[in-house]
Amino acid sequence: MADQIREEEPLGITVEAPAVPPTEPARPATRAEEIAAALEDEIVQGELAPGQRLDEQVLGKRFQVSRTPVREALRLLGASGLVTLEPRLGAIVARPTVSEIFDLFELVGEMEAVAARLACERMGDADRERIMATHDACRVAGRSGDAEAYIERNDAFHAAIHIASENRALRDQIQLLNKRLAPYRRFITFRPERKQAAEQEHEVLARALLKGDADAAARAMKEHVKMLADDAFVLARSLRL
Repeated sequence: MADQIREEEPLGITVEAPAVPPTEPARPATRAEEIAAALEDEIVQGELAPGQRLDEQVLGKRFQVSRTPVREALRLLGASGLVTLEPRLGAIVARPTVSEIFDLFELVGEMEAVAARLACERMGDADRERIMATHDACRVAGRSGDAEAYIERNDAFHAAIHIASENRALRDQIQLLNKRLAPYRRFITFRPERKQAAEQEHEVLARALLKGDADAAARAMKEHVKMLADDAFVLARSLRL
């Protein structure tokens, strides 16, 4: 059967992952929310570096708005943890300490493990196909040498697991934490040795998921995220956090 794999078999598959129906927004985004979304994307992509100051006047000119929506946008980013608002300095891109980064990795690891466990218990055929297809795409991207493509496929694989967990609150919290960790995860993931290790970790995780072994899937996911946290030592030395 398609959902039963032998240990020696690869998990390659040619079907495309089923599309996830888009969620219709309840209302149009305000200008402040649009600015916050644009800055959030730049922080997550690493275009705005940790510790970089976000000047209200400069941002106002850039987005062609008054300082009011800029301040609201920075407040929204502050609430999400992506920006810190400091007296006299104003808004700066969050620059957590090594200890704080480890704490975040530890928390997201626990939450990802719960998602993997729930996915084993709740996934349907569409979820199974999505997990198989995104895992295969991630492996191909990892071997291509295209770091940006690998990051995108890696996120899609994890997202497929989150979707299969059928717990929207859990998905939202993981997404929020991953946004805060995104600049550091990107730095770590771009290292060739991390991609090779991640491929092996993904293989163990995918097999456990497709076998429906909830305990093994949770352990594999937790270990996978723990390896990212361990690699944060390299990041700490590089950024001198």
